[in-house]
Parts: sequence; C-alpha cells; structure tokens
Amino acid sequence: MICSTLYSQVENVPIQNPIYTFLKRMELKKVISNYNDAILPISRREIANMLLEIGTKKNKITEVEQDLLEDLYVEFCYDLTGLLNDSHSLFNPSGRSLGSAMGELFTEKEKFLYAYADTNASLFVDGLLTLDARGYSENKSADQKAQFVQFGGRIRGSVNKKLGYYIQGTNAQFWGNRKTLQRDRIISQSYEIGVSDAQNFDFVDGYARYDAGIASLQVGKERVLWGNGYGDKLILSENPRAFDFLRLDVQYNMLKYTFLHAWLLGTRSTLSFTLLSDTLSRFEEPIVADKYFAAHRVEFSFPFLFDLGFQEVVIYSNRSPDLAYLNPLTLMESAQRSREERDNVLWAVDVQTHFLSNVELQGTVFFDDINFPKWGTNDVQNKYAYQIGAIVVDPLLFTNTMAAIEYTRVEPFTFSHARSRDNNYGSLGHMLGHHIGPNADSWFFRVDHSFSHKVRVTFAYEVQRKGENVYDSTGKLIENVGSDFLQPHRSVDSAEKVFLSGNLVRTHRFQTFFTYEVVNEVFLDLHYNYEEESRNRNVNSSTVAHDYGIALRFDI
Repeated sequence: MICSTLYSQVENVPIQNPIYTFLKRMELKKVISNYNDAILPISRREIANMLLEIGTKKNKITEVEQDLLEDLYVEFCYDLTGLLNDSHSLFNPSGRSLGSAMGELFTEKEKFLYAYADTNASLFVDGLLTLDARGYSENKSADQKAQFVQFGGRIRGSVNKKLGYYIQGTNAQFWGNRKTLQRDRIISQSYEIGVSDAQNFDFVDGYARYDAGIASLQVGKERVLWGNGYGDKLILSENPRAFDFLRLDVQYNMLKYTFLHAWLLGTRSTLSFTLLSDTLSRFEEPIVADKYFAAHRVEFSFPFLFDLGFQEVVIYSNRSPDLAYLNPLTLMESAQRSREERDNVLWAVDVQTHFLSNVELQGTVFFDDINFPKWGTNDVQNKYAYQIGAIVVDPLLFTNTMAAIEYTRVEPFTFSHARSRDNNYGSLGHMLGHHIGPNADSWFFRVDHSFSHKVRVTFAYEVQRKGENVYDSTGKLIENVGSDFLQPHRSVDSAEKVFLSGNLVRTHRFQTFFTYEVVNEVFLDLHYNYEEESRNRNVNSSTVAHDYGIALRFDI
C-alpha cells in the first residue's frame, strides 16, 4: 500500500460506522494518540491518518484487529492511496458486461454502484437496501409483528481535495403493527410513521463540507453526537430527530475548537382558519415554533494524559436566527444578557483520561442553572446533571473485548425553562441529551466482543430510576417534582427539590445486538431487547416487554 493521505476524502464517516469502536480500542491501547471523539462524526481524512498510524504498530494489536484493519484498508483504499484497486463498480465505464460485474458483488472488495476519481474530483454512488422483520410483546400478550423494506442511495465525494459533499436518502414501505416500529428510537423520529394513513417512512441527510486543513466548515444535515458518554450522550444524543446546522472546527496541536448552530423544532400546534370564499368551512394549518441550538467547545488535549473540554450551549426560540449566536467568537452567557436574557444558557465541563493503559475514565458536569449563594443546597435553582464512567479493553485477558460502566444523574427540573415554553432542552418534545431526563439516574453496563473481524456482538444492561410527576385521573398535574423537561417549576411548587420524589419508576433493560458481515458490505443483524418497568413505591405494578428482530442490509 502507498502510504499517502493526499487523496483523502473530506466528507464525514457517519456515526453508525463501527470504525469508531475500533478507533476507541486503538486509543485505549495507546496505538494512536490523536483520537478526539467528544464530538462525532469526524472526516474520512482524519480517519485515514489514524489508520496509517495503526498500520505502523501492528505488533500491538491482536490477530482479529489486524484482520479488521485489512478490511478498513479496503474500505478506505481511495482515501489512503488515491486508487480504486480494492473497489468494484457495478456500472463501470471499463466496458465489462453487466453479468460480469454482477459476479463480483459477493467478493471482499469495496462495492459501489458507480465510482469515479481523478486528480481533481471523486464521485461514489452506493445503493442501500434493508429487509427487516421484528416483533414486540408486552405482559405475555400476543406478538405484534412488523416488516419493512427500506431502499435508497448515497452519493458522496470531494472536489479539489477540499470540498466534500454527501447526500443519503432512504424510503421504507412497512406492513404490520405501526407501534412496534415506533418503539425504535430512530424510526420513531420519522414524520410519516406517525401519520395514521401512511405506510412508509423516510430519512434524508445531506451536507457540504470545506476542509482547509487547520479549519473546516460544514453546512447541512446529519446526525451529530456530543459528549463522552458510553451509553447516551449528555449534550447531543440520538434521541431527537436529526437537524440542519452550521459547524466550524479548528484544530491545531493540542487545541481543538468546535462551533455549532442548529435549527431545531419547538412546540407543535395547529391554527384553525376560514377562507373568505368559504366561510362555512374550517381548515387547520400545522404550526411548529422556530427554535435554535448554538454551542461551542474548547478542548485541550494532552497526549497519553487527558483531554479537558469546556462548552457553552444556548437554546433560543420564537424568532429568526440571532447573529449574536451565529458569532463563533463570543461568550454566549454575556451575549444572551445583552439580548435581554430571553434565552436558556447551559455550561459543561468534561475530562477524559489517557494515562492508564487499556483503561479510560471520563466525567462530565452539565450545568443548567446555578444559584451560587445556595450552592450545595436543594434549592430548585441549582439544576445540573453529571456523568462518570470507565471503559476497559480486554478485561481479565478476554481479548477482542471492550467493557464499559457508566453512572448518570440528572437533578429535578434540569433542562426545563420557565421563561419560555420553547427554550427547554429538547426538539419537538424529545430530549437533546440523555434519554432518562430530569429527576432520574441510571447505571449502564456494556460489553462489546469481536469473535472475528466479521462477527460482532454487544450486550448492554441498564437500570434506571425516575421520580415522575403526579397527575390525577383527569390528567391534571397535582405534584410537580421536576421529572418533565417540558414542565418547568411553578410558583406553587416547593422551592426545594427532592431527588426521585413523586411516583418512582424502576426500569431494567437488557439489550443484545449481533452483526455478521456475510461478505463485504452485506450484513446480517439480530437484536433482542428485554424491558421490565415497575411503577410506584407502594403499588406492585410492573410491565415486561420483549422486542426482537432480524435484518439483512446491503450497502453497495
């Protein structure tokens, strides 16, 4: 292989790609030292550089990891060499027959519907197909089953090694029980899945990204994760619908700076109206409040010691984008005061260690509001969340294994906001960060194991406690204990918070995921989820649910 990154693509690698798990292992084993994963995704160029570094230290990695590295060399062949030798294009201008091209679909080459590259530009086109069948049952009830066929495509590439482009769109036709699909955290974010007379759901991502080396600028839409968590992220997770944004990254030596301004969705309502030409008929128009997320992060990285990050976040709504928050060089707390304190500013500090071989410790404190004179008390104005965790590579000599443990706690009323109905920390009613929400805590355990470079399995277990608000039989709120980020503190509520007060809900979740890569870019997935929920301290009421499924994915 020609060890050159001159041809590296500047578009990002989606967060679903398992390469991020591999890079985390390499960082923990001290094979690489420049992996910053507090904000994902990262570019193909950055990943190609790390793959080159890993290739010079093969003596430090296991046989399975070496096999996986060879697979990644195939996947990132063009990024590493500027050549398409390890790829196969179904529609190829070389003059081969379609039958001959079809015969190579089940080889170990990187497959495309079409691939083209020269010294100035590149173009890669992939076809996507998923066949999925799943079921759900609750309290020994009959299984509610659903199936779908999802198809689509992806187009990506780079121009002059600086401008990257990416677009991916899929549409799925489904049969069976709608609620079974709505239990899926990603599928439930599609608008169509909630439309009663629709039998499909779709997704689209697309962006342009300019990489000037030290600095890069991106505009468009894709999934972004923000935080050091091993389960759910505290700042940005997969809970909300993917959103459009502007992103600026600057990295030089030990310093990395990220700025993000995103377009969210606020409160959904409807407007009833009549027309002058038809005053007897009433019509309804959907309304969703304009809402925005702006944040920046400064990270100081000390190789083989620790990374230290500081970030500010502001949520604002019900007006056009504010230039004060589009400014990447400002203090958002001061900016929002100069804008008449209409907005919701939050702060976070995190640390991730690297001084222990095969072990990483991480911690994050996320402040929503602070009353310094009453700090350390149960005053409701002290709203914060924190997360601590550890991850270990090859624990107890179990090679090709990674185990993580994490504790997350969110204080009552955190992420709500009393001065605006839309400045809570959510989008369209979904938390931006950790799924447990306020007045809750969670212990999370996860084990990843690779039987080979083709077979991976993940086991995850979570025990969660949450104190829920108390409502009467008519749905009227009678005790607000701060469990709902959409319901802020009221003047009639107690000025002191009590963690886990209200109706206590205990939830145990066990999840297992199995993936087998039959041949390159053809995957067989299995999943099983068990969830047991017990409600109330004094009433023995519980729900047991099972969720399972199988999927065959093609990415060619």
